[in-house]
Amino acid sequence: MENVHQLKVFVAVADTLSFTRAAERVFLTQSAVSHQIAKLEQELGCSLLERRGRSVVLTAPGRVLAIQARKVFAVLRDAVDATRTSARAGSGRLRIAASHTACQHIIPEALREFRESFPGYSLAITPGDSPVSLQHLLNDEVDLAVMLKTERNRKVHFEPLFEDELQLIVSPLHPWIKRGRIDRREFANQRMILYSRNSSTFRLVERHFAKQKAPLTDWIELGDIGATKELVKIGLGISVMAPWVATEELKNGSLVGLPLPGAKLKRQWCIASLAGRPLSIAEQTFVGLCQAVTAKIA
Repeated sequence: MENVHQLKVFVAVADTLSFTRAAERVFLTQSAVSHQIAKLEQELGCSLLERRGRSVVLTAPGRVLAIQARKVFAVLRDAVDATRTSARAGSGRLRIAASHTACQHIIPEALREFRESFPGYSLAITPGDSPVSLQHLLNDEVDLAVMLKTERNRKVHFEPLFEDELQLIVSPLHPWIKRGRIDRREFANQRMILYSRNSSTFRLVERHFAKQKAPLTDWIELGDIGATKELVKIGLGISVMAPWVATEELKNGSLVGLPLPGAKLKRQWCIASLAGRPLSIAEQTFVGLCQAVTAKIA
């Protein structure tokens, strides 16, 4: 068919079973309606209507076309409604990937504020370590990724959030606390309780201790910061983490922070997006809210 106009005229006739009433509905003359129907029948190669005096009856092919044509117009109406909904301010979808730490300490407050500005938005949060979050972004499975900055990637734009510094986290009953000093010679005998081995943080810590000539030999790998803190509290080992993820424990004395041996070990947090893709107003707002939340951490 050349266009949906012929179909619209045919549906009007099928609904009213009258060329006169159909002409009134589609704002055409009766002869124009007859011409459109004749042209449609010629294109399809079959009769769609039977004229019985002043009345009109659908043929078998005409009934089939009427059913299918109504479906076409229903789909078109849905397409228009969906487009208008998408264009309407405050509605849409935001897909975010974030590390487990960010999901616990950064995302909730940012999303609470975001909801007030964009109540009609649907939200999808995909938790995962930074390498996994980056892959989700590159696969176009998410719009933004709250993560640790990785090596430079021309496909990705990194918007800085804040920088933190990793420390040793130990139980207050650890011998180092009792003695008031760290004995570097004892590092080789310490059991480390560390976050997931596939995470960026694990690799940073592993390289740091290798430079200190104290490579990791005995560690427990956990995918949960809360569980890590609990094991350190009961003396099953020591850990390395940023103080801001253990604020309460450091404040109440159930954990103690100590400086890492050697150079400071810092991380850069950021929000990643695909390079060259302009951020929507909603995405820009979310980035700004994350920056406001993390300004309290830095």
